Formats: sequence, structure tokens, C-alpha cells
Amino acid sequence: MEYFFIFLVICIITFFGWLDWQFNKSKNFRNLIEPQLEKAGMKYIKSEYPGLFKVGPFKKFEIEIGKPQINNGTVRYERTYFRKVTALKNNKTEVEIWAKIETGWFKENSVEFNPRLKNVEKASH
Repeated sequence: MEYFFIFLVICIITFFGWLDWQFNKSKNFRNLIEPQLEKAGMKYIKSEYPGLFKVGPFKKFEIEIGKPQINNGTVRYERTYFRKVTALKNNKTEVEIWAKIETGWFKENSVEFNPRLKNVEKASH
């Protein structure tokens, strides 16, 4: 009987992990990406989920050295998402840019592009 409960708990945890992955995969960050593209003179076309464990030109692992972590043991809702963004440049050519979106409860959401937006425009001239 106890094996059944252990199996049931494992199935429930697996199901909620899968559900969380599906939810995060379908998130749309257009409201964060589009204004920055427009500042650089580009038009947003689409963004898509690149796939599990695909980070594009960004580093797979980042080690931060600095201030001590005072919130160990607490719930931290900080996540990093990656998207392949397709944009239209001024000269009507499509360009693919990778976006790294960092979200959190207690900090402002940030978007980092690779290649950087100013370098995309320079490459076209």
C-alpha cells in the first residue's frame, strides 16, 4: 500500500513538472521584446520557443560572484527564458536574434539580445 502512495506522489510531481514546462514554453514576451526592437528601428515579426536546454549564443552556465546570498532557504521566483526572435530591419530584410528574458518578483524584468541590437543595424550597412 505504501508503494502505491510513493508511486502516486512521483506521478503527481512529474505531471506538475510537465505542466509547468508547457506553461513556460507558451509564454509570450512580446510586450518586453517589441518596444526594444522599435527603439532600434526594427519591426517585431514573431518569437518562438527554441527548445529544451537550447540557449543559443548565451552561456549555458553563469557563476555570479559578489554579494552574499541572504535568502537561502526561501522561495525565489527568478526565471530565465530564451526565445528566437524574428524581426524586420529598415531595409526590409529579416533577421533572427536570440533574446534572454530574466524575470523575478522583486526585480525589474530585463531582456538581453544576442547579437546586440545596435550591432544588427551596423552589420546591414
